Amino acid sequence: MSQVRPKGEKEIAAKAVVQLLFATGKSFTVDGLREKLREFFRQEVRAELRAVAALNNVELISALIAFNCQLAPVGLQVRILNGVVSLLTTRIESKALAAYLSEQSGASGTLQMTTATLEVLACIAFKQPISQAEIDHLFDADKRGLVVKLRDLKLVEEFAGADGRLRFATTAEFLQRFRLASLQELTTTSLSRNQPAIEPLI
Repeated sequence: MSQVRPKGEKEIAAKAVVQLLFATGKSFTVDGLREKLREFFRQEVRAELRAVAALNNVELISALIAFNCQLAPVGLQVRILNGVVSLLTTRIESKALAAYLSEQSGASGTLQMTTATLEVLACIAFKQPISQAEIDHLFDADKRGLVVKLRDLKLVEEFAGADGRLRFATTAEFLQRFRLASLQELTTTSLSRNQPAIEPLI
């Protein structure tokens, strides 16, 4: 018989995840978050805190979904997409504020195009349409977090292929960002040439 964990432990876990997402500004896979929770809580003295480190994927996901009710009043939402967890703003009432946040997000997003992010973007650009499994296979690593980041930057988009599987392709924003009239102009040089000089870690 499976053990039913107290609601408090799940709420503690959800709060910790939200704090981590907010403080780092990053997206994490569910597995990555579980590793962080184990790292942060396994040495705690209180049993209910140690139990946070033992949450499985289903328990953590359900905790995050339930916690959205507490985030809604302050305009935030935890989004879980393709196994990647992100912290987003919900509906913004002020058009001026929405425009400002969009501008700031675009500016910061441009600076956060690290080499790893650019490599995944180049993979999608040159091999589109391409599935997440194909991307991960080419890099021999889980690249879901970077793909979600590229989606958030509106440089790539997803769509259902003829077989029903999700695939990724570049967007009009991608062409504008790299000053391309069409994909026919795409070269590795065009991507690196238009890359910002400053590349903070993500």
